[in-house]
Amino acid sequence: MRIVDIDYYAIYGNSWLHKISATKKLTAVLLILTSVILVYDYRIIGILYLVLLTNILFSKLPKLKIIALSLYPLIFVSLLIFSTKNIGLPFIFLLIFKVITASTAFVTVIFTTSFIEIFQTTEKFLPSFLVSVLFLTYRSIFILWTTLENLQLAMYIRGRPQFRKPFYSIKVISNALGFLIITAIEASENMYEGMRLRGYSGNLKYLRK
Repeated sequence: MRIVDIDYYAIYGNSWLHKISATKKLTAVLLILTSVILVYDYRIIGILYLVLLTNILFSKLPKLKIIALSLYPLIFVSLLIFSTKNIGLPFIFLLIFKVITASTAFVTVIFTTSFIEIFQTTEKFLPSFLVSVLFLTYRSIFILWTTLENLQLAMYIRGRPQFRKPFYSIKVISNALGFLIITAIEASENMYEGMRLRGYSGNLKYLRK
């Protein structure tokens, strides 16, 4: 998924979610995040996720793209689950539902609201430096996604993990994760240096309509 595609859907989409103001959508996301943080019953969080999923399925949005992008954080959740001993199924379900509910809410907003409107709205309530951090994080997510796609292609060409060779698979995956982290950090630094060369001084500037 390229960031230009998301910007296109956010600007030119015509679903009912596009007609809701950015302030209302961000308020809804804040309420969802509060529920995700405070509620520890996986069934309640699961119902909340189903509500979000239903809104996506019955709207004029690229459903598969949104769902696929919202499931991306499960990569890191799986690492946590497999590295923790004596973890019960209720906690696993709770962790999974918390992550995908929060990510689905965020992905739905960025698919239905231009990032200019999002950061204009957040700057009314948050300090400028924090808005800048959020903007850089937003862009870095897609840098990481592109890096991951290229890494998957390289692994497919050179030899992907195989269940019949567990030690070989562990070596390939660990090397891939290390390369992904290093490449993502380098790409983020290059993006920041590019912004500085173009006049970025710590505050984002917006053009009024």
